[in-house]
Amino acid sequence: MHTKTRLLLAGCVLTILFLFLSPLAPKIKAQVEGWTVALRSWQGGGEALPEIVVGDKVVLRVRCPAGGFTPWERGQLIIQRLKTAAENGVDPRSIVPGVFGGEAVVLAGDMLLVTCDRGTAEANSLTPTQLAYTWANNLRTSLGAPPLEQDDAYPTMARGRSLTARASWYGPGFHGRRTANGEIFDQNVFTAAHRDLPFGTMVLVTNPSNGKSVLVRINDRGPYVAGRSIDLSLAAARAIGMEEVGVADVKLTILS
Repeated sequence: MHTKTRLLLAGCVLTILFLFLSPLAPKIKAQVEGWTVALRSWQGGGEALPEIVVGDKVVLRVRCPAGGFTPWERGQLIIQRLKTAAENGVDPRSIVPGVFGGEAVVLAGDMLLVTCDRGTAEANSLTPTQLAYTWANNLRTSLGAPPLEQDDAYPTMARGRSLTARASWYGPGFHGRRTANGEIFDQNVFTAAHRDLPFGTMVLVTNPSNGKSVLVRINDRGPYVAGRSIDLSLAAARAIGMEEVGVADVKLTILS
């Protein structure tokens, strides 16, 4: 083989490796069975971070490391999973928010597409559950599937499964006032506030420190303090022994 030919081939190989491995690569693109997916760079907080593009729509941006992977490694993994889903003929309508290993995720049928880490969620002023819902709908609509309504997404996301969450409680200052669903708040009834679960959802709340549980009904919105997921009524907090500590890590199991 002539020296010039060898140099040309070596140059091509180096170019390909740069495109697939460099975090500054403008775009890594693949088209499989009608799914055009791309990994490209965007500037987030002064650094180059990965975003996933399907068709011509940005569907998600990875801001934080998770599971031992850097943001760019996570981006490459998501691209590979999307390609695998397309090659396996996955119906875009099967893309839904879900729970895997106690974490909010996006699934394509039974296949894990992406984990919604808390750091990325908080950077978007969302909970991981809200982020999973948003990312799932972004993927669905970019592939021509209808978006999920919240009333359909959240019950199927965690029915019969437990999530770890940070809980607080509220009572005296709100007793007798109207809740977000129009009811009068009664601190002595087993109810709770959640940012996005549908009103009427029944949630089993368990305090792992003592094993006590209480069944609450969502009838209000909140809490609006970063890092907290559910606000229990005074009665519910008392039932699981967290009245005095005020804030505790609990397990939530959505029952209906």
